[in-house]
Amino acid sequence: MSAQGAPSDRSATATVRAALLEHAGAAARALGSPTPSAVNVHLARKQIKRARAALRLLRGALIKATYRREDAALRRAARALNTARDARVLLRTLDALRRRRAALRKDQAAAALARVLGQRQARAQRQLRLRPELLAGERAVLLRLQVRARCWPVGGHGWVRLAPGFTRIYRAGRRAGRAARRSPDMLTLHQWRKKVQYLSHALQTLEPLQSGRRPQILELARRLAEHLGDDHDLALLRAAVVGSAPLRTAANGPLLAAIEQRRAMLQTKALAAGKRLYARKPRSMAARIGRSCTVRRS
Repeated sequence: MSAQGAPSDRSATATVRAALLEHAGAAARALGSPTPSAVNVHLARKQIKRARAALRLLRGALIKATYRREDAALRRAARALNTARDARVLLRTLDALRRRRAALRKDQAAAALARVLGQRQARAQRQLRLRPELLAGERAVLLRLQVRARCWPVGGHGWVRLAPGFTRIYRAGRRAGRAARRSPDMLTLHQWRKKVQYLSHALQTLEPLQSGRRPQILELARRLAEHLGDDHDLALLRAAVVGSAPLRTAANGPLLAAIEQRRAMLQTKALAAGKRLYARKPRSMAARIGRSCTVRRS
């Protein structure tokens, strides 16, 4: 949906529901490919995350039981795709690190890890090809959710029904950022990343409702999510190294050092970006976003 194509009197709740249906449908199509691949799984996971962000925006327009049921359905569908995703992402992360560090291109530990991760990716790809039913169940979940979503009594309301959901999304990221500053370990940073991703996707969902000069926080949220995502992938890569007996000893040199140095830089950037992104209090930010939306406010 483009901002230019959105009529100024379109209701906020209708727009967000349309976005959720679009994302759930795109995820279902990706999982329905006759020859599913790691790329299909990656696309499906991204679309499911965007659908969950739209659902969270609609929280104030839905009864509690409906919201919890649909959020749980989307969460289960995303988790089922994690294994296929990890094999592809770890290999891409290692490749990117080796391109950045010339010394790693000839490093034996890095080369050995690349072979191991390549084998894992190939196994995951074969599993998807030979057992398409692994994805069929998640696709069915998404198709059923689409049917239910069309019947949700969200009405034709304005920002007032979205403001509570947006405020919760922003507040959760703000709290997770404070926790990450206190204790920047892998789990805490990953939890912050998820909250930032929800904010980024929510802001993107709201773009068709905005006109004039829009708040510049979407690009900041995207950048922060990217820093935290790259850091998390590197943390998973490190775990793959130290968790592999053949690699553990050899990897105590350039490879682990490169991972730690890159993570330190990404975390510094993330903390700086997070301080800017979450400078406002949640209700103040929600009011600012609401003022940029040209929709009915009933």
